[in-house]
This record gives sequence, structure tokens and C-alpha cells, in this order.
Amino acid sequence: MMKHWKRLLALLLSGAMALSLTACNSGDGSESPAPSAEPSAGASGEPDPSASPEIVADLSQGALEFSAGVSPDDILLTINGDQAPADQVLYLLGQACMRTQQYMSLYGMDLGSMPEMSADLLEQGVELAVYHTLTRQKAAELGCLPTDAQNEEIRKAMDEADLAANAPFWGLTDRGAEFVFAMNTYYNNVMEAVTHEPSEAELNEYLYRVKHILLKTVDDNRQPLPEDQVAEKKAQAEDLLAQLKAAPDLPAKFDELMNEYSEDGRTEDGALAAPDGYLAGPGDMVSAFETASYALQPGELSELVETEFGYHIILRLPTDITAEEMATPEYAQSFRVNAMEDQMDQWMEEADVVRADALTNLDAIDFYNRLAAYQQALSEQNAPAGSAPGESGGVG
Repeated sequence: MMKHWKRLLALLLSGAMALSLTACNSGDGSESPAPSAEPSAGASGEPDPSASPEIVADLSQGALEFSAGVSPDDILLTINGDQAPADQVLYLLGQACMRTQQYMSLYGMDLGSMPEMSADLLEQGVELAVYHTLTRQKAAELGCLPTDAQNEEIRKAMDEADLAANAPFWGLTDRGAEFVFAMNTYYNNVMEAVTHEPSEAELNEYLYRVKHILLKTVDDNRQPLPEDQVAEKKAQAEDLLAQLKAAPDLPAKFDELMNEYSEDGRTEDGALAAPDGYLAGPGDMVSAFETASYALQPGELSELVETEFGYHIILRLPTDITAEEMATPEYAQSFRVNAMEDQMDQWMEEADVVRADALTNLDAIDFYNRLAAYQQALSEQNAPAGSAPGESGGVG
């Protein structure tokens, strides 16, 4: 699960997140309703200054001086001899905190109530800084540095981002902004160099196809049901499993019970949204569901599988990639991303990483809260007279 979380953050930060240089106040935390899918971290997860209303920002300082007690040029990490300055490292840590806060908000929680997460968040930020520094190093070693055309695209994106107004929200220098905006290019260039398009045989081994019956233990807002209802759902799931184990024709019985009882998404007319099941790969589903699916042989039935969504009964099907699925670019891309992450994991394990004391001693949640307060205060200061906070040009 850690690998997938890291991969998800890395991809977000190497792509669309490079354009998210401000603390946007428009995220609603909405997610895909599909209960079997891994909750996406792709929606906006802005710092919430209301979590620490006692913090009064000092705008005479820069964002990083106020939030972390460092200057943007202070070296916080050294990776294989390359120095990573504070603005790069803390931008990535701030994004990791925001993504975690957005994920937690789905369940009615916030980082302010869980100070024990500070160490884990700091590790996520460090991993991301090491990850993206390594992609630059490997691009140089592999001879796949950005082309002139790619560098021109990076410069154009930076020009369009109004960095003079937006970079101060994160304490980013021009060098740090270039690092952020170029992450996607370096990532894609290295992935192109170290991975290949999968064959049909490779995709059949990489992907898995399943149907499942889900009895949900959370409501539509992903809040836990009362304990007595959860117990009823478990008893019902156990009864369905017993019926399936006794069925002379398992596939037919599974379809019958799935169509009658499964709560995994319904159309307006009550039909299952995915009656033919799911074709998925590593990281597409929540960890327990994925582990149980890969453990099955085609035609095998799982025991009860409990996830944050409820109780699942899984029937694995033959993968049998169709010509249409073989031509679906998302599957090939997922294969290459997974191969890239396997390679990145190896490079990260081998990397010589040295941390500065200022980073080792940093409380990630305190940093996040202080940064949020600073960004809110800066937004209010920049807001035109008569406008609501967050409507200035500096805030998305």
C-alpha cells in the first residue's frame, strides 16, 4: 500500500500539481462514487487555516521563514551528492500534507486531530524530494534530459503561471519553480527510457479481472454505519458466501446474488453499474481487495474480504485481454508506470540521502498549519477591496 500511495503522490506532483502553486479554496473533496476503487488523491486538498485559528501569520517574513524557520536556499537534503534546497523540499512536503488532509476529509477527519501522523508526513515529503531529484539524476545518466522543445514548454508554462504573484504562497524561488514545473518532463523522459510497451502476454499477467459482491459498512458520505448494522451486513455476507460455496454452478449463482444484493454502484434503474466486473491492475483497488484478487486463481472464490467500504466476496475471472482492451492506452500506461515505480524503488533504496538537522527536527503538521495560516493571510492581504478572501489573483 505504501508503494501505491507514494506512486500516486509522485504522479500527481509530477503532472497537474506542478500547476497548483497556490492554496486554492475551491476544493469540495468530492470523489468517485465507485466503492471498490482506491479513493483518489486527485481532487484539491488545500490547507485549512480554520484548523489552527490561533496562528497569526507574520507577513514580514517569507512563507518558509514563518512556517519552518528556514530560508528557501537552505539545503535540507543531499541526494547522491546533489543538494535539495528548502523551497523544493518543503513544496513537496506541503503538497503531501494537503493530499493527506483531502483524503482524511472524506472520512470527517483532519490532520490537526492526529499529531502522530507528523513523522509519516515528513517521510512522505522526503521521499518525494528524493524521488524527483533522482529522476533528474537518472535523466542525465540515461541521456534523456529535456529537449529544447520541452524546455520551451516548461518556460511557457512558468510564464503563464504568474509566478510573481503565486510563488510567494509557497516560498518558491525561480529555481524552485523551475524544478516543480519540470518534474513531469523528467519523469516522462525517464519512464520512456526504462520501460516498454507491454505485450498481450505481459498485460494478461499484469492485470486481473474480477466480479464482486459488496455489502457496504459506510454510508454515501463514507461515514461508518452503526455497529448493529455492520454486524447485520457481516452476517448477510457470510450467508451469501455459504450459498456460493454450496452452489453447483458457481458463476451463475454469483451473478444471481451479485445482481440482487451487491451495493457496488447502481444506475438510476437499479442495475449494477459494472455487471461484467472489473479489469484492474496494481494500485487500482484498495489494498485488501487487490491482495485478495491476485491471490485467487481464475474461477476461484474468495473468503470475506473487509475493506473500508465493507464486506466483499470476490470471484476471479480469466483475464483474457480482448483486442479492444489491448488497444486501451490506460492499461499500457499503467503497466509502464508500475515498471517505472519498481525501478524507482530500487534507485531510492540505493540512494545516499543525508538530511539536515532543520529537516529532521521539523514537525510536519505544525509546518502545514503555519503555512496554511500564512497563505490565508497573504490571500487576504492581496484581495482587492470589497472582494471575499481567496478572490485575489494570488489564490486559485
